[in-house]
Amino acid sequence: MKNTIRKKTLRAAVSLLLAVVLLVGTIPTAALAGVGGVTLADKESNGLITKLDGLKVDYSDYLNSDVAFQLPEGVTADDEVSVIISVGLPTVMDAYEATDKAMSFGEFSLTDQAKAVAKAIADRKAEILSVLDEQSVEYTVGEDFSSLVSGFEIVIKAGDYAVTAMSLGKGEKAVLGEEYYPSETKLVENEVDVYETGIFDSSDSQYDGTGMVVAVLDTGLDSNHSAFSVNNFTSQQLGLTYKQVASLLKDTKAYEWAEGLTVDDVYINDKVPFGYDYADNDSDVYSTHNNHGTHVSGVIVGKDDTITGVAPNAQLVSMKIFSDVQDTARSAWILAALEDCVVLGVDVINMSLGTACGFGHESEEELLDGVYDRIRKAGVAVVVAASNSYNSSYGSTANGNLPLTSNPDSGTVGSPGTYDGVLSVGSVNGVETPYIKYDKTIIYFDESNTNAGK
Repeated sequence: MKNTIRKKTLRAAVSLLLAVVLLVGTIPTAALAGVGGVTLADKESNGLITKLDGLKVDYSDYLNSDVAFQLPEGVTADDEVSVIISVGLPTVMDAYEATDKAMSFGEFSLTDQAKAVAKAIADRKAEILSVLDEQSVEYTVGEDFSSLVSGFEIVIKAGDYAVTAMSLGKGEKAVLGEEYYPSETKLVENEVDVYETGIFDSSDSQYDGTGMVVAVLDTGLDSNHSAFSVNNFTSQQLGLTYKQVASLLKDTKAYEWAEGLTVDDVYINDKVPFGYDYADNDSDVYSTHNNHGTHVSGVIVGKDDTITGVAPNAQLVSMKIFSDVQDTARSAWILAALEDCVVLGVDVINMSLGTACGFGHESEEELLDGVYDRIRKAGVAVVVAASNSYNSSYGSTANGNLPLTSNPDSGTVGSPGTYDGVLSVGSVNGVETPYIKYDKTIIYFDESNTNAGK
């Protein structure tokens, strides 16, 4: 195996020295794991320099930074990173799309055909891990994926990212998992088409969410809050019943991760028929330090004497993707929750999260962007926060918060709101829109001034 890799590397080196082409096609994009090191030792540890019988070939001068994926500059070789490896095989969703769809995806996922697809992915995973063992890569196995992504997660040292990527076969990819930070809950005043709580006034709408299931991927839920009590839930039509959850539970990631998980662990009540903590791997969705998930859930489906959500008769699936131990959410946890959303057959997914200046590397397109495309094809609407984080250059000390002339893009939309398969939604604080009231009439106006005025 090592001799084979050396021969491949030698052929690549010769090609590069003769013509500066084929770089990305010869070396996997994730192989460019350099983190800005300038010493020879740094380059060697990051895989940018290959030793060939005494000859040192430095690839860094040939890297195309426009298409080559690199680790963030702040990452050091000893930092742990989450890497999602796509094995390049068909997913369970792919197999389902090829059927006549006489059954739901959740039902299909329990069939022998679906299990055979998952087994093929698991077998390939074992082969890849065996190669990584031969390359002396130290890793911790994370989550497995088969419904929307054919692959798995490993946690490795950043310095091993290059050799990990170069150990993969044709059609396989290693993508650095993103980490998301939870949003803050801020209440605003707005007397325009809203209740006193600031939630949109949907009382005149003919839709109240009856029969719909909304999954909220966020910091969790205070399920004891009166807004999610069955005493305030008047819907006579359930989109997800106790019996359905019981039948589908064994095909969820939650069941796979938590030994002995039962339907009674995840079924909170008829209002909240499913709840699971994908970050800390348990069925307790209560957050110890952040109420943003409860806030968002209340805005969408809540109902009590004070709160009336936009769709008060919809059911809520609460998927906690932010950890109580570390205040971030990994891509792997989000992917697992998304797979379970499809298995459970939810109607809408809400993700009030995002990373500023949306990422969209070519190496991520098929793996991450493709996930949301598959969800959309499954008939599930995904609503994602636009991120609302100023412009892409905000915080730049070198340029005074201004973009570079070589990269004038100053878009504010963040990922995953940038993906084609989602609906990206921004927020507006009503108090920042000036208006005056005359009796019950609201009059908007623009504030302006001119230096010519005297």
